[in-house]
Amino acid sequence: MDSIDRALLNAIQNQFPIAVHPYHILGEAVGTTEEDAFKRIQSLRQEGIIRRLGGVFDSRRLGYYSTLCTAKVPEEKIATLAKLLEGIPGVTHNYIRNHEYNVWFTLIARSKAVAESILQNIRDILGVSEIYSLPATRLFKINVNFDFDLSDEDSQDEGLDPFADASIEHMLKPKDSTPYELNGRDISLIRLLQGNLPDSITPYSVLAENLHWQVDDVILIANRLLEAKVVRRFGAVLRHQKAGFVANAMGVWQVDPEQAAEVGEVMARFKEVSHCYQRPTLPDWPYSLFTMIHGRTTQDCGEVMKKISLATGVKTYSMLFSTAELKKSSMQYFLEEETN
Repeated sequence: MDSIDRALLNAIQNQFPIAVHPYHILGEAVGTTEEDAFKRIQSLRQEGIIRRLGGVFDSRRLGYYSTLCTAKVPEEKIATLAKLLEGIPGVTHNYIRNHEYNVWFTLIARSKAVAESILQNIRDILGVSEIYSLPATRLFKINVNFDFDLSDEDSQDEGLDPFADASIEHMLKPKDSTPYELNGRDISLIRLLQGNLPDSITPYSVLAENLHWQVDDVILIANRLLEAKVVRRFGAVLRHQKAGFVANAMGVWQVDPEQAAEVGEVMARFKEVSHCYQRPTLPDWPYSLFTMIHGRTTQDCGEVMKKISLATGVKTYSMLFSTAELKKSSMQYFLEEETN
């Protein structure tokens, strides 16, 4: 990647333009032409650095229920569980981690009751009772951004942090997590925006043709959903390993409940932390704060954990690394309405 590629990746991670000519806007921003910006982003998609280009939605604002699940699964049953989870659309991520709680997966469902029913079905089929739901009770941060301006060798030699300063807007927890009142046109557009934008220099015009709408209506509604925080961000979802950020750790922290809010805010302000949540504990799992940390090496992740510990005074923590990625996909919302 050259400097223009990196500038484009920086630009589109959070704010891919919602406009008739988005690549013209991007080209002007990084000092190139509309056609060149389009070709470069298409190339980054084909190379697999960009996994998806589209909307990332807040499941709660859409009226869905989401949770992080963990399980103690005997080695001989992991393959069975992986196959089972692969067939559940609401399971978007599934990892094996280096801990007694060795399986971690996300689950999104229409309601808490539906999620619990899915989990009980998994327990029954697998014959494993120790499968638990740990829904977020407080969100401090979601901001998966990588700064490619600092990813060249000179910057690394100077000891610069490979992560960009996150804006305060992206670091603050959402003010409203209640379901947003969606109409039929909203849902029709969401079904398209949750996938990949068309491979076109005018992608919103293609969406408009598919919906039999005017392109101005597509742009108007997409911007309204973004402003309402139904869309958490509109941009590129990256394969961070292919982009050079090959190490990631789930850092978990034992924090007194009365200190959780204050400590979580401090953790969220670390540039290297992409996610920060408070979650329930278990009798043999005392960790209530979860941080996802990305780095170029496992040593990088360990150093960040030490810095967070010093900054917060939290001494009891653990760092879980993924040993296998069994599933990674994007949630597809409102497909049940489409098929009914």
